[in-house]
Amino acid sequence: MRKGRLKRRFVLILALYTVLTLAVWLVYYNTVFSYTRQTAQETIETTKNNLLSDLSGEYSRLRSAATTLAGSIYVQDFLTETNSNIYYEKANMVSEIIRKTIYLQTGGDIIFTVTSQGVFHRFTGGISADAIASVYETARYRSAPEYSVVELDGVGYFCLTAPVFLRGSVSEGAVGHIVALSHLAEARRILTRRDIPTGIDTAIIADGVILFSNNPDLDGKPAAEVESLYGSVMMEQVSGSNLYAAAAITNDALYQGERLLLIASAITLAVLLATLAVLYGILSAKMVSPMIESADNMKMGLLKTQINAHFIANTITCIEGLAQTGETKKIAIAAANLAGMLRSQHEPGDEVNVFTQLEDVERYIEIMNIRSDNKFAVSMDVDDTLFHYRMPWLILQPLVENALIHGLKNKDGDRRLSITGKLEADCIFFEVSDNGRGIEPEPLRDLQEMLEAAGEWDYEESKLKGVALTNTQRRIRAQYGKAYGLTVRPVECGGLSVTARLPIIREVGDDYRA
Repeated sequence: MRKGRLKRRFVLILALYTVLTLAVWLVYYNTVFSYTRQTAQETIETTKNNLLSDLSGEYSRLRSAATTLAGSIYVQDFLTETNSNIYYEKANMVSEIIRKTIYLQTGGDIIFTVTSQGVFHRFTGGISADAIASVYETARYRSAPEYSVVELDGVGYFCLTAPVFLRGSVSEGAVGHIVALSHLAEARRILTRRDIPTGIDTAIIADGVILFSNNPDLDGKPAAEVESLYGSVMMEQVSGSNLYAAAAITNDALYQGERLLLIASAITLAVLLATLAVLYGILSAKMVSPMIESADNMKMGLLKTQINAHFIANTITCIEGLAQTGETKKIAIAAANLAGMLRSQHEPGDEVNVFTQLEDVERYIEIMNIRSDNKFAVSMDVDDTLFHYRMPWLILQPLVENALIHGLKNKDGDRRLSITGKLEADCIFFEVSDNGRGIEPEPLRDLQEMLEAAGEWDYEESKLKGVALTNTQRRIRAQYGKAYGLTVRPVECGGLSVTARLPIIREVGDDYRA
């Protein structure tokens, strides 16, 4: 019955997909070509208008700067001054005019003047005397402001030269020229704006030649060739100049409609598949993942509780026994150490400073020695640099507890415990070793296999009541992966060694370098 329903649903989906594909095909033939043409024309017209507006703003400021200076009586007096002392006084005056009224508008552009005798004075920017001389040779016979593109000192500039006439003496000819230079980089920035659509090329044209374009292959070509290279071209003159702004759409962009049918068919199928994927993703993100995360957090909490619950209970029992015998000093020490351990468990996050973890271990050992009349001799050798790092909470105490209770508690004679810590290339290693009774080869193999398999959550709830080592292993691997965790090995002189491999986690804000 279920297979029949699934088959009917599949046939229905396939039929809907076929109908949708045919509908897209019909719509395509009726609208796509006309729509593509109309959209292309509107796009290049908008691009052309935007380019025209930007260019008008960019170069009208040069014209404004040059014509403002050319019409200034102070500039006219300056260009006709022959007394050198007065000449520099007037140059300072013109410089002040530029600084206050013009330079704020022109930014980093270059402005200089050239007299009719070829004497130049540079007011803004840096340019060589040879470059100024070459501009003057080109501009000296011009009687009206004119634009050009020049290369000076290896840098491309957009150049505006404006002649300066004495008031009332136009017939005598220009007494000099104002020259304003703007880096071509700014013009090219306008031509390569991010809002220019793909498939649209833009250019600036003067005297029938492309000065520069966002497509470097067009630079220097006759403007007439653009018509043959592009599907559609629009151009318009920049107000007050001999420049034209042009926008053209490539043939590939204009005639891309032929490819839309295949794309539409592929998109239809992709949309259907994507819809299923999105629905699955929504259900997974909203329902499954939170449930798994919640379960993991509960199990992690149970592991933490199980690791330390019996220790707290035993310590309280010990304090009760000390109270019955009236050993108040030991009671105070045991209670203070237990309180310190409990406080560290409430630090934010699941990681604590290595120093804090070692303090908890020392408190634990002191409590255990109170309970056992100082039967345990403990040595601790931890690299000082580890105090600049963090580690998972409650990792060392279970290892020490395992060594003291299972390795040393029932051993006669010398009972020694060694704790070492060191930083290697990519990990932190802690080793807890005892000289206790050790463990037979077969149980040791079982323990090693148990630790190796303890990185997953797929166990029965009753297994939460396991050995402290396996619970600690689960915590490490659940948080950091199988690259980290516990390993065990026998000690030659008897006893057991447990090594914890942990990730390097530097203290926040600590700039220490090992």
